[in-house]
Amino acid sequence: MIVKILLYCAMSILAVANEDIITPIHYIDDNLDTNLLHERLQGSHIKVSIPSIPYHYVSKLINGTLLRIADTPQGWEYMMATGHTKIDELTYDLTLRQGVKFQDGTLFDANSVIKNINAFLKQPFTYTDIHHRLKNVEKIDAYHVRFHLWKPYGMFLNDLAAINLYSNAYLDKFSWQGSATGANTQEAGRYGLGPYILEEGYAVGRKQTPRIKLKANPYYYESTKPYIENITIYTQLTTDEAVKMILINEGLLDISPIPFNKKTEATLSRYAKLLTMPSKNNIMIYFNLMKHKGILKNKEIRIALNKAINQPRLLNFIYKNEGHLAPTESSINYLSIRNATEKLPTYGENISDTEAQYLKSILSGLELNVVTQDRFLFLWKGIEYQLNQFGVHINYSITTSEKDIYELLLTNRKNPKDWDMLTWGNDDWYGNHPWTTFFAYRTSSEWSSIDQDNILQKYIEEFFAYPSDSVAFQEIVNKIVQRTYENAYMLFLPSPNLVLAINKEVFYAPSAVAIMPLWEAKISKNHWSIRQDSYPKERLSPMKPIKVIK
Repeated sequence: MIVKILLYCAMSILAVANEDIITPIHYIDDNLDTNLLHERLQGSHIKVSIPSIPYHYVSKLINGTLLRIADTPQGWEYMMATGHTKIDELTYDLTLRQGVKFQDGTLFDANSVIKNINAFLKQPFTYTDIHHRLKNVEKIDAYHVRFHLWKPYGMFLNDLAAINLYSNAYLDKFSWQGSATGANTQEAGRYGLGPYILEEGYAVGRKQTPRIKLKANPYYYESTKPYIENITIYTQLTTDEAVKMILINEGLLDISPIPFNKKTEATLSRYAKLLTMPSKNNIMIYFNLMKHKGILKNKEIRIALNKAINQPRLLNFIYKNEGHLAPTESSINYLSIRNATEKLPTYGENISDTEAQYLKSILSGLELNVVTQDRFLFLWKGIEYQLNQFGVHINYSITTSEKDIYELLLTNRKNPKDWDMLTWGNDDWYGNHPWTTFFAYRTSSEWSSIDQDNILQKYIEEFFAYPSDSVAFQEIVNKIVQRTYENAYMLFLPSPNLVLAINKEVFYAPSAVAIMPLWEAKISKNHWSIRQDSYPKERLSPMKPIKVIK
């Protein structure tokens, strides 16, 4: 079967390359509307691969928060809160959704918020500054709470989208366990407010099970959702496993990110379709400035490495044009970053022969230890090819699991490691806000690999105070971007698009930020989980790719 499929793909590719040899491809349309199911059926089931920040994506499926991360200008939408009022710089009132129950059937109200926030304050997450700025919360009435801050905090509402609300049973057993990666549900059970119940497995930041099972929450406040009863999530598939499971077989995987160079295979797949769209996601390649006697402490070498990367060629040949040139590591799809980098030239563009020789004199003989998940190996091969032209040699340490990346990154400040460059798939977990990437520049944080920069730290402390729609916010973003650009604190790459393979019988509208709205996903009557007969032959033909333009 696999041989036949590969032969079919090869013939189809030839059709594109030379129309005189073989008949051109005729794409079928999606045409899901006529067969799409708009209610949940028993046994309905999809399988999803989440290789980056699975703990974050799973949390958004099983937990409720006052606000929910969203691809909106402010980066959030209301969830357990239905509205808010900013009384002054230090005081916020929130009204709460009424008639909502936790997954165990207990009532959600102001008391639930008070208990959760009090537990949070005892052990908060530390990747923002809310643990220094949130003073307390008080109950006004059963569905009305008031938050008090110690000092102005422009990121307060964004942070509310990250504070999970747990049932009393969960808090009594586990409390609120914040850390560098936030808090996540520690065990399977009916503890949350989200559309799905965690039935098996876990993902808690620095560790996760390879497989996680979710089941529809019967108490979810949007009573008609979710439309699909069961979800299985895979967190540690190799790239080859994921590609084969979704592109060659049916029923093994329904949604998965794929390498950019697998777009053709996805388009020609018998069971999957290709979807691409702009995103706010980022590919972070850290330079280890904490390493004892590390060569990358030298700013001249960091700049030279960035100039050795020809981003236009990388975008064309490796990204397959699924992205945009970017002067820094932050996605230019953030409006504030686009404004801040508008006049910054991209490193590596228009390098003269003289400058190329100068770069070679700096970089020739350089040997670098690189850590990466295998899902980024296709990208690293393009980077390696370019760096080899300047005499740089790469030694790889490759893993399938993000938890290995975290172990090397989050312990690096206290106990510097031997890696020189480390790759992390930093999907936009903060919601259309540059703190998604800026937090890696805060040297008081485990997430930073910069040894010291007092000027940058001053900028970051100032950054916290301003709301993202203010002039002052854009001005401080400009300063942070300029500082990080001049010091070349990371290897800067094009901002990536989202590239997904999706089962042909699944309707799924992804988000440009790091949330998977699977409670909105639907399946058709032809989906493997509920279909009684064989798959319709007419659906085996290549499906027209879906290109979302924003």
